[in-house]
Amino acid sequence: LLLKLLANPSIINSASAVNQETLLTRISTLLKSNHSFIRWKATKLITISLTHPVLLLSNHTTNVISALVKILDSKCFIANYENPGQRELVTLRSTADCLGFVLDQIRGKPTLTREVLTPKLPGIIGSLIETIVLIPESAIPVLAKLLITNTTTFRPFGSKLETALKNLLNNGDNWSKIGSDLRSMVLKSLALVSFILSREKQASSWKENVDAVILELKSVISIYEAFLELSNDTEYIVKFDSLPKLPENMANSKLIFGSLSIDINETPIAIFKVSQRIEILSDLLLAYIEITTPSAITVPFGNYLSIAEILGGLNLNYTPVKRDIRDVATRELIEQSVSEAKLSGIKILQAFAEKFPGELYPHMYDILALLDAAIPVQTYRGKIKVDKKAVYEQESLINRILQTASSYLSLTERFNDMTVLGRLLEAALILKETREPTIPTENQNTAKDNVSNGSRKKVSKNKSAISLSDILSHQQLFEHPPSATTLHVLRRFFNVLLTKCELSPGKLSLVLRFVIIDAVANVNAAKMGKHGVERKQVLQLLENALLFPGKANNSISIIPMVANLIGSQSPIFSLLTNPRFPLLQKKISGSSFENNEAAHTEEEEMEEAAKFEKGEFPIPGSVSEKRAAEGDSLVDTRKTKKQHTEDEDQVFSNEKEATDILKRLKDELKEESNHPQSSLADDVAEQTEMAADDDVALSERDESEEDIGSDFEIPEINVDD
Repeated sequence: LLLKLLANPSIINSASAVNQETLLTRISTLLKSNHSFIRWKATKLITISLTHPVLLLSNHTTNVISALVKILDSKCFIANYENPGQRELVTLRSTADCLGFVLDQIRGKPTLTREVLTPKLPGIIGSLIETIVLIPESAIPVLAKLLITNTTTFRPFGSKLETALKNLLNNGDNWSKIGSDLRSMVLKSLALVSFILSREKQASSWKENVDAVILELKSVISIYEAFLELSNDTEYIVKFDSLPKLPENMANSKLIFGSLSIDINETPIAIFKVSQRIEILSDLLLAYIEITTPSAITVPFGNYLSIAEILGGLNLNYTPVKRDIRDVATRELIEQSVSEAKLSGIKILQAFAEKFPGELYPHMYDILALLDAAIPVQTYRGKIKVDKKAVYEQESLINRILQTASSYLSLTERFNDMTVLGRLLEAALILKETREPTIPTENQNTAKDNVSNGSRKKVSKNKSAISLSDILSHQQLFEHPPSATTLHVLRRFFNVLLTKCELSPGKLSLVLRFVIIDAVANVNAAKMGKHGVERKQVLQLLENALLFPGKANNSISIIPMVANLIGSQSPIFSLLTNPRFPLLQKKISGSSFENNEAAHTEEEEMEEAAKFEKGEFPIPGSVSEKRAAEGDSLVDTRKTKKQHTEDEDQVFSNEKEATDILKRLKDELKEESNHPQSSLADDVAEQTEMAADDDVALSERDESEEDIGSDFEIPEINVDD
C-alpha cells in the first residue's frame, strides 16, 4: 500500500517541501540499518520515490547514492562466499538494481550528472566490481553501461574488471554453472573492456584482440588432430592453414585462458574440456561483432567463416576416430565432444547470416551443402539414409542446423536445387514424428513369450518382462510428441521450404500432413484459451500451404480443411470461402457508333448555318478539303466498325448472332448510299460486303474448331445445375 501511495504523482507533488524532505530522510535512515530485510525495503522505497522529478532534484539524492554504495561495499556482511545467505544475496541484488535505476534517472541531465553522479563514479565502479563474485547478473549490466558512457572515469578500473570477469569464468570451469544470459553478458563485457579503454586507435586494438582469440581457438581445435583422422581431410587442411599462423610458443601470446591438460587414458571425460573451450572462444568471437563499437571496425570475415566451416565440417563419417583408441566408451565420448564442437561452428554460421546476410549470400550454396552433410547418416542395404536414432540423440544440434538453413534460404527469392537439402528435409520429417519407446530385442521376445504362455502354464515371475508387457499392450501411453522448441524450428523450416523451394509430390504430402495435424492440435489449444506465437506460426504455415501448392498435380486438396482451421480472422479466409471468377466480357452495341456520327453531323451543319447567316461564306477549297477529311474519317469509322464486328464474331461463338450482325451492317450501308459522297460510300460498302462474305464463310466452319484469334473463351454455364 505504501509503494502504491508513493507511486502516485499527485500525492508527492501536493506534499509540502518539509514532508518531502522528511520522507527522503527516513528512507535514508532505513538504508543505514544493519538488518538486511530493512535495507531491502529501503531500496524498494528509493526506487519508487526517485521516479518523481521533485524528489530526484533534492539534496538527498547524493546521500542516497552514498548509502547504496556503502551497502555494496559491506556486501551485507557476507563472510562465506561459497555458501552465502539468501536474504543477504537478495538485498545485494536489490541494491545493485536500485543503484542502476538511479544512475539511469540521472544520466543525460547535465546539472545532476556534474554535481551528483561524476564525484561518486569511482566509488560506484569499485563497489560494483567487488560484488561481481556474488551478484554478477545484477552488477555486470550496470558496469557495462558505465563502461560505454563514462569511459574516461572507467579507464583506471579496466584491468580490474577484466580480471574479475576471467575469475568468474574460472578458466572455463564455471561455464556450465552460469546461465545463458549471464554468459552473454560476461563475454560482451570482456570483449568491450579489451579495447574501449584505449586512448587512441580503438579499431586497431579491436582487431588485435580478435586475432588473438582466433589464434587461441585455432590451437584448441588442433587438439582434435590427436584423436581424429584429420590428416586425410584436404578441405580441413586448406581451411586450417588459411587461419593466422600459430606461434612456436603459445605461452608468450596473449591468451584468455590457460593451457589445457588432457589425458583420456586416465580420465576420458576430460575430452569435453576441448569442446567447452571451443564453445567459450567461439561465443567470445561472436560477442566482438555483437557489441556496439564507438568507431568503425574491419571484421576479418574470412577467418570467421573458415573457423565456422572447420567446426561445422567435422564429420566422423569422413574423419573417424583413430584406430589406436579402442575403448568403446572413450570413442563415444570423443564423438559426443566433436558433436558439441560442431554445434559451435553452426552457431557462428547462424549469427553471421543474421548479422551480415549480404556478405554471406555468395557462399550460401556451399554453406547449405555443409549443413546438409552435417546430418548423421548410416548405410542400410547399400544405401545411405539418415540415421533416425542419431537424429533423436542429437536433437539440439539438428534443430540448430535447421534454424541456420532456414536463415540462409530466407536470403534468396527462390532456391531450386534440392540436392543440397535432401538430408535436411529427411531429418525434419523424422523430428516431426512422435517418439516411440525403444525396446531391446531380447527383452521384447521374452515379454512376448511370457504373455503368450501365461494362459497355459504358470511361469516364473520376471520383473523386466512384467514391466515390458505394458509397453507392448499400451504403447501409446509411453509415446511423447516433439518438444515446443522442436515444433517452433520445424514450422519455420517448412514455411521457408514451401515459399522458397519446389518439393517433390511425396515430400510435399508429408509436409502438408504435418501442417494439418499441427494446426488441429493448436486450434484445440486455442479453444482452451491458449494464444501465442505458436498459433501465429501455424496460421502462417496454413496460408503458405495454400498460396504455394507446388507445380505437381495433387489428387487431394486441403482447401476445405484449411478453410475450417484458418478462422475468419485470416486475410485469405474470404478468398477461400468466396472465390472470385474473371469478369465476363460485355457486348457493345453498334447503335452507339451511329448515334455518335449523327450528333457530330448535326453539330457541323449548325456551325455552317451560323457562319452563313453572319456572312462568313466558306472558301470552296476549304469545303472540299473538309469533305475529303470527312470521307477519310468515314473510311476509318467503317474499318473500326468492321474490326469491332470481327472481334465480336471471335468472342461470341454463336453463328446465328454473328450472321445477324453482318446483315444489319449491310442494311445500314444501303441506307447511307444516298449520301452526297456516293462514290466513296459505294467503295466502302463494297469493301465491307467482301469482308462480310469472308466472315460468313469463316463462321460456317466446323463448330468443334477452336477460335485461333481469341484471347480467351467463356465456358458454358448450366443454369439447371
